[in-house]
Amino acid sequence: MRSHRYALTVVLALTLAAAVAAPAAAATPPTRIVRDLHPFTLPAGTACAFDVAGRPDWGFSARTTFSDGRIQSSVRAHGAYVNVATGAMFPTADNFRALDQIDPATGIDTVVANGQLTSSFLPGDDGPFGLVTQASFYKFVGTIWFKFNLNTGQATDFRYAGTVEDVCAALS
Repeated sequence: MRSHRYALTVVLALTLAAAVAAPAAAATPPTRIVRDLHPFTLPAGTACAFDVAGRPDWGFSARTTFSDGRIQSSVRAHGAYVNVATGAMFPTADNFRALDQIDPATGIDTVVANGQLTSSFLPGDDGPFGLVTQASFYKFVGTIWFKFNLNTGQATDFRYAGTVEDVCAALS
């Protein structure tokens, strides 16, 4: 009888703790930052073997940080990537949502992104075709999953479902 009462007391205490904690956790609103897009340059060796200019015509990026540590990014970027040396253009309409979950103990960021997006890879990263040996830049339509080691700066466990296009080849 004593163990039954103890179990009931524990269940009631946990229920009360959950009821009190839920409003407290809900009281912390997420932080959202929205930014306009601006032209930028990806120097040779960071995406392609040549400088690539990002020239957005319109769009925004938004980053929402939740109290549990998750980070959601939303991007709408319409414009083009341009080979700075030749002027060759690759039109883009990036429109995606990404969710990052960073493990503070390991420094591993687990990322899932859905939509249409472009992403660069550096030597040593795990990319869409295996281990990356030279800087590369791809357009994805679908979903990508990967882990990013914040300690080493390397992408690992990369997977995707959908289509992939080599932006560097299109700009060459």
